[in-house]
Amino acid sequence: MGSNSHHQPSEATDSSLSPLSSQTRSHLPDPGLNQNTIYNVIHSPDNPPEFYGSSQHLPLQTAGCSHLAKLKQRRKQELQDSSNTNEYWDVFDSYRTLVRYSLSWQKSRKNTKDDTKKRKSGPELPFPQCTTCQDPMSRLHVCLHCVYMGCWRKGHMLDHLKEKKHMLAMDFTHRTLYCYGCADYVYDLELEDVIVRQEMIRYESKSRRKRSRVMYTSWEPTEQEASELVQKSLLISCQGIRGLCNMGNTCFMNVILQSLVHNPLLKAYFLSDRHNPKYCDNKYCMCCEMNNLFKQIYSSEKGPYGPCSFLMSMWMSLKELAGYAQQDAHEFFISALNNIHAGCEGNTMVSCNCIIHKTFAGVLQSNVTCLGCGNVTTTYDPMLDISLGLRPVERKKKSHGPNGALNHQRSGGVDRNGRKLSASSDSMNSLSDYMPRSRQGNTLMDCLDRYTQPEKLGNNEYSCSKCGNTFQEATKQLSVKRMPPVLSFQLKRFEHGGAATKIETKVRFPVELDMTPYTTDGKKDQSSINTANMYTLFAVVNHQGKLDTGHYTMFAKHRGEWFKFDDHSVTLAYQKDVLDSKAYMCFYIKESLEYEDSHRNND
Repeated sequence: MGSNSHHQPSEATDSSLSPLSSQTRSHLPDPGLNQNTIYNVIHSPDNPPEFYGSSQHLPLQTAGCSHLAKLKQRRKQELQDSSNTNEYWDVFDSYRTLVRYSLSWQKSRKNTKDDTKKRKSGPELPFPQCTTCQDPMSRLHVCLHCVYMGCWRKGHMLDHLKEKKHMLAMDFTHRTLYCYGCADYVYDLELEDVIVRQEMIRYESKSRRKRSRVMYTSWEPTEQEASELVQKSLLISCQGIRGLCNMGNTCFMNVILQSLVHNPLLKAYFLSDRHNPKYCDNKYCMCCEMNNLFKQIYSSEKGPYGPCSFLMSMWMSLKELAGYAQQDAHEFFISALNNIHAGCEGNTMVSCNCIIHKTFAGVLQSNVTCLGCGNVTTTYDPMLDISLGLRPVERKKKSHGPNGALNHQRSGGVDRNGRKLSASSDSMNSLSDYMPRSRQGNTLMDCLDRYTQPEKLGNNEYSCSKCGNTFQEATKQLSVKRMPPVLSFQLKRFEHGGAATKIETKVRFPVELDMTPYTTDGKKDQSSINTANMYTLFAVVNHQGKLDTGHYTMFAKHRGEWFKFDDHSVTLAYQKDVLDSKAYMCFYIKESLEYEDSHRNND
């Protein structure tokens, strides 16, 4: 940890509402950027009473807790009295310094993942770790009153706060505040807006580089826009976390609905009123149901919601799903996407521009190579998700050889899509020619390696036009030609052969996924690295139990925190809980999204 320098402001800031504003405003790229912060708009004394949802203009509690309120009040008094520096200024100055440290450290971590990126030489950041046990992994917090950094899971941070009688600490990863006096995390509107948010804008503006695409810019309301906001809208509390009632073996539906609700692109679409049910005449419209679902999840109601109308609309749209029998979550997911697509205005079967295809649609490329003449036949297929085969746990059979020694024989393998192969089959031998042993594991990357590895086709599966339309030996290889903004994976745990069985193998999957090696361009150039193909995990669906009597749960990320959804029950979860779960479906979103060119002609 670097030392926290203390700077006494030369004069009070120009904002009477925000005495915590940065003393380095002049260094921001746009001097007018902070004139209309969200805090100033929401808490302006000129706002009408109706904006606050009451008949009287009652002052809102902007401090996260009473302890923070006292610290801020004393600091205001110090600025007015021009008194000397003391701990009340030091706490907020430390918070700003630690936010900058956290942002810089996270940026440096991302840079180290790209070996080809040339980093500028500069002072090396202190390595964040617990001062007591030197553990860097146990959810670090930093004391705002001194330079102590401690781990949360082992209790060293709490021990320090208790021993030193210090009040506040910052979660180093999420930059949230913990108050020892309240024994809880506190959300302070003013600190969030004038310190955390402003530092993030400042940091992003410094790290921008010239690129060919349009860069994201932060929106700040003008005076006219701010007036429109407070005159024509209501202030509501943060929402987005709500359980769903199980209406009779409907856990398969609940987990998919939660994954759709926590999909950032779908959330942006439906919460911005892009599909208004008032102007929709479609009967049993799934877009209208999605609009109502978001309305309910983001309402002021805290109790679990029963999506009865959504279930009924699915029943009426797809008769196979009607009834209260347990269904497959992945089948419901695909059916829901198809029905939402059908409810979108202007939907088409080719080059559709609806929200479903904008979010999930990609393109698979298939190359079939004739081993006789080398001719390559290329086809393209649309995709909404990728289904990956798993390798069952291999069972070893013991047999005695001629000399009495024990020989171990494999009971057989599977091809890259999870189909069983006998140990003596020619297809097993040919498959091993293309699949290294290191790729026969059960991580998500192993599954993707098998999915995109060449496989040998059967003797009568490929007719080559260059060889007189005769059957020839050939190999087939898949790759992703165009990546979708949201990438959905199904891990095929259910085998439907002579008897339906479930593969219980645990599959390891990452929080950040680089899809470059599995793209068409990545297959051509194995050393290529494309940051546009980096994805971040935001939801995981799990299945516990047997095939016909199991139960679905899911994890989803909301406002930087993981939550576990088990029908009506919603609990906070750690990232470790997510990664340790036996995933059935995984959802990733691109770390960098391209702006859509509204003036581009559709091909």
